[in-house]
Formats: sequence, structure tokens, C-alpha cells
Amino acid sequence: MAKNPSPETPSRRSSPRALRTVRWRVALQILAALIVTISILTWSLGHYRRFDFSRSHKFELSNQSQETMWNLGSPAKITAYYSPSSLRLGAELSGDILAMLREYQFHAHHYRDLTVDRVDPTRDPARAKELQAKYKFSGEENVLIIDYKDRSTVIPFPEMGEYDTTPTEYGDRPRLIAFRGEQVLTSALIGLVEPSSNKKIYFLQGHGEALPGLPPFQLVGQNLKRQNLTSAPLSLQPGTSVPSDAALVIIAGAHFDLAPSELESLQTYWKAGGHLFVLLDPTGDTPELDSFLAGIGIAPRNDRVLRLVNLGSAMGILRDVTGEFVPGSEVTARLVGLNILFLGNTESLALEQNNSDTTPPGNGSFRPLIQAVHGFWGCTDYANADGHGVHFDRDHDTPYPAVIAAMADLGGVRDDRVSVGASRAIVVGSSDFLKDKFLAGTGLDFFSSSINTLVDRTRLTGTTPKTKEFFTLNLDTIQLQFLALWTMMVVPLAAALIGGAILWRRRSGSTQ
Repeated sequence: MAKNPSPETPSRRSSPRALRTVRWRVALQILAALIVTISILTWSLGHYRRFDFSRSHKFELSNQSQETMWNLGSPAKITAYYSPSSLRLGAELSGDILAMLREYQFHAHHYRDLTVDRVDPTRDPARAKELQAKYKFSGEENVLIIDYKDRSTVIPFPEMGEYDTTPTEYGDRPRLIAFRGEQVLTSALIGLVEPSSNKKIYFLQGHGEALPGLPPFQLVGQNLKRQNLTSAPLSLQPGTSVPSDAALVIIAGAHFDLAPSELESLQTYWKAGGHLFVLLDPTGDTPELDSFLAGIGIAPRNDRVLRLVNLGSAMGILRDVTGEFVPGSEVTARLVGLNILFLGNTESLALEQNNSDTTPPGNGSFRPLIQAVHGFWGCTDYANADGHGVHFDRDHDTPYPAVIAAMADLGGVRDDRVSVGASRAIVVGSSDFLKDKFLAGTGLDFFSSSINTLVDRTRLTGTTPKTKEFFTLNLDTIQLQFLALWTMMVVPLAAALIGGAILWRRRSGSTQ
């Protein structure tokens, strides 16, 4: 006997009108979903980011390279002229170079302002001969050709690598130890995009200062050259002045004091809107230079930044200072959150608000750039003259935070990005971090950011292109024999035994 439907679940047929209404609603929902999906995909084409999770960040461009590409005023073109079958020096870099060029394209307004063309001379000899005649290079070379507006330059592949030439003594090829293609390419692009940006930087000499390009400042000279900056020595003899083409004067570790005539020339240059970068030598005797710096608003304290370390049975003195970048300046804007290490002696700095000798009251801006991390202080009795040990003296010592790098900006427009008529100076309480054996990482980034800010190229501040080093594993004969034994005998034999044991167990289980 059939059961009647219960009143809770009535059986009704849907009318054609109701079905049409449902279909329209479903169609509208699908259409809305498609519109939202297409809108999100279209928006994401111009709003996405790429991340490099590799250990050495090999595929990530520095801030300086990214800003150079993002600020291209006109489209640029790079032609990679090479043959994959070439055996000439530099051919082994072709893979790294092409990967690097893709990163440059991405940061050139997402491939819009940079075109990369590849020319294989073995497949396209006509095009190859045309390029050789136009840019004047040998057809056997592997080169990058960069065109920007009516300017161009040619970079041979070997210049983008760093080689160890020791194997050539035994008739072998030079061994590639590092890839520095980003440094070379960014330097070439800066020179093409801003041909007038070849600033001249003078290094004061005659007081124990180092000269860039020579040990111990060899890396400093290389860094300046790669940023399209020209350096030259400066000797301020009596009656001479700072050259008119000076974009910056650097005093790098003066160990002896400056003469009155030299200080007078620097004072004239400073008041005329000059830019100074002073790196102090705390072990030197430079009271007149210290007085000059105090006059512009940043006074060296003639102390030593240090901290005490508990060694169990005694207290140790740590003189290698760990500094942290202070926000509030274009110099440190992209370095905040990082630490910098100052090895050796470092002295702290006192910042003044105004100084009547150099600027009217209220017309100066003084900012710390780097301060020592918590635990360090500026000790005036660092030599322990009283024999009571090194300790913190509230009346004479500098408490945390001890400033070890500062910037003075007097007159003109008070904006790091503009320096119209402004006198600027950066003072650092140590110069040892610029030496070849110490200059790396954040120290190099801070130096480059300071230089670019002082020569009015603040958009190039931040991290600089790094050399990508290749890992090499050097094994002696015994280690090679041990490695061969394991790879050719031990590992295959162990795999065979394990496989045989598993097979025997399966067969014995199936027979039971």
C-alpha cells in the first residue's frame, strides 16, 4: 500500500518560470565569478613580486641595480653576442649572464624598458658581421652590447668574472672563482644613463691617509670605479684651495693633524656648500681637525667605544664595536635593521644643534646614522691611567647610545634627496672598516650609501651589487680515493644487499 507524502516534505513540481529564474541566477553567479577572476588576474599582471630563497641570493639584484633600471628614462637594449659552442674565456659565464639579464628586464618596468637580444655568430653570420663593424670588436669574442639613446658600450664576457690565473702556469685554463656581472653591468648602465654623473671625489693626502685603489684601500677604489665615480688625491699646499670640480672631499684616517692653511681651505670649501666625508683614526693626534669638526656640529669625543665581557674568573674588554643603523636619513633608510661591525678602535661623536661660527641658529640639522648596540659605551679612561681598571664613569663617559657615525646638513634645502646650496658632512668614528681585510657586507653598503648621498645620487643608496663567489672543493689524493671507494663500491653494494634482503623476505613470506 503506497504511503502518502508527509506534510513536512510535500511533493511539488517546479514551474517552468521558477526553473528559468534559477538558471538566470546561476548564470549571473558564474558571470560575476568570471569577472572577479579576470579582474584579479589582470591586476596581478602589474602587481606582483619575486623572491629569491636561495642561500646566497644569487638571483636577486641589489637596491642600486633595481633603482638604476626602474629610473631608465628611455628604453635600453642589450645584445648578448656569444656562441654556445665557444671555448674562449668567459663562455662559461653565459648561463649566469642570461639569468642576470632576465632579472634586469623584470625591474625595467616589467620588461618594458629593456630588450635583450641574442646573436649566435655561427647561426647568423650576417648579423654578427654587422655588429662587429658597428661596435668594433673581434668576431671571436663573447660580449654584451648595451645601447641607450645614442650611446653604447661593449663589455667582454671575461670582465664579468674573476679568475685565478695560477693554473695557467701549468698550461691549464684560468679557474673561475667569482661572478661579478651585476657590478660591471650596473656600472656601465649608470655611465650610459647619466653621462654627466661621473663625479670627482678627492682624497686628502699628506697626513697618513690611505689612497683608494692601493692597499689597504684597494677595494674602495674598485667600488668607486664601478659606481662611475672618479677619485683623485688632494694635497692642500699653502695658497691652494679645493678644486672647483670636487663633488666630495674625503679624509680617510688622518693620523697626523692638518696645517692651519689646509683647515682654512676646507673651511672655505665647507661654507661654499661643500661636501665632506671624514673617517677618523682614533689612534691619531688630530686636535685641530677635531676642532674643525666640532665647529660644523659633530665633535669627536676622544674616547673609545667598548664593553665589558664576563670571562668567568676575570672581565674582558671588547673593543670590536657592533653598530646599528638609525632611521631618519636616506643614507640608512634601506639598512635599518642590519648591524655593522667596527673592528679595532672606535670613538664616539657628540652632536650639536647649532653653532654660531658656521651657521645661524636654527639653520642646521644634525642626525645620528649609526650607534653602538646596547652594552657599549664611550670610555674616556680607556688606557686605565689610574690603575683601577676600565669602568663606566657617569661624569665623564658617554652612556648608551654612543653615536659612532653622524651627518650634518647646514643651509640650503633640508632634504637628503636634494642638496641645493647645502653644506653636508658625514663623520665616522673609525676608518678601519674600509680596509680591504674588513670591507664587506653592510660596511660596503654604508660606505656606498654615504658616497651616493653626498654626491647627490640618493636614489642609488642601499645595498650595492655583490660578487657571487663559486664554491670550490679541494680534495687530496687520499680523499679522492676514499670518495671513489664509497661511490663505486660501498654505496652500490649496500643498496644491493638491502634489495636482496627485501626480495628474500617477500619470497619467504609468499611461500608460507
